[in-house]
Amino acid sequence: MRVSVGLLLLAAPALLAAQSIPDAWFELREMDMHLHAGLERELDMKSWIDLSVRDGRKVFVLLDHLELYRKSAAELDLWRKGRKFDGMYPMGPEGHRALMADFDKVAAQRQDAIFFKAWEVYEGELDTGIEPAPMGMVDLIGWHISPNNGREAPNGRKTIERAKQILELQKKIRVPMILFHPFTMRIENLQRTAQAAGRDPKSLTVAEYRYFQPGEQEQLARLLRGSSVYVEISHSTGRYFEDPVCREALIADTKPLADMGVQFTVSTDAHGARSFDRAFEPKRYCDALGVTAQNTNTLVRDLLVMRAKRGIKR
Repeated sequence: MRVSVGLLLLAAPALLAAQSIPDAWFELREMDMHLHAGLERELDMKSWIDLSVRDGRKVFVLLDHLELYRKSAAELDLWRKGRKFDGMYPMGPEGHRALMADFDKVAAQRQDAIFFKAWEVYEGELDTGIEPAPMGMVDLIGWHISPNNGREAPNGRKTIERAKQILELQKKIRVPMILFHPFTMRIENLQRTAQAAGRDPKSLTVAEYRYFQPGEQEQLARLLRGSSVYVEISHSTGRYFEDPVCREALIADTKPLADMGVQFTVSTDAHGARSFDRAFEPKRYCDALGVTAQNTNTLVRDLLVMRAKRGIKR
């Protein structure tokens, strides 16, 4: 049986204190476990982090999309058209190192927050093969569950398959991993697909939105419970939660997982300054989803223990 370090720590408060790990939970609004701080940010690193800290966050996972660093010069120019992003980092390994050096500099210079480093990696790379070298630079890896617009929407069957692949990969790459924004990606897919077909997205039903078929939640929970694989509840959940049909489906898909012991993360998934136009209030939707300070702090505490074992103070 896999047992999370974080779960062990709940029974060992002395160990928490000895390793400078907070003896209280971070509140949901104080965690941002998916903050884009690389090629897509519009501001310099200091200003970008200032903006996030002023908004109430105390612990961050800083990351970027790994595939962005594989673009050719022509692809990069095309990607930047219409965006205000500066060419802050070069492509390839040089860019990986420069980004991670910036993340390290932030962590060393600031005492007002805790920072971890990550990559966001497209889920399809679990099928096609991963790029191993950059994986060794980070504290954790988040898997981008894609809306796959025009193709099959994310669903429970596929997520179970992904979870098995991730658990197998963790035998080689021993860092925590997150399934990024699976539920909202299904909603996005279904709404766009309906619209493309000339159907009013408001006509979609709870049954159509549901992520899981019978028995799939239990199967996923058996895989993830006690593991170091987490499910993200992202900021976009709040937008969909305002729709009563989406809200009912999100609760039905998420709360049973929480009740069965699955661990979660919360995040803004902020890519640019406009991401801060809507207040980050995860408790507004997390309460109904069964997502709590306890089942989101496990990852934070696991990462702090890993850091303490490496002799890193911040």
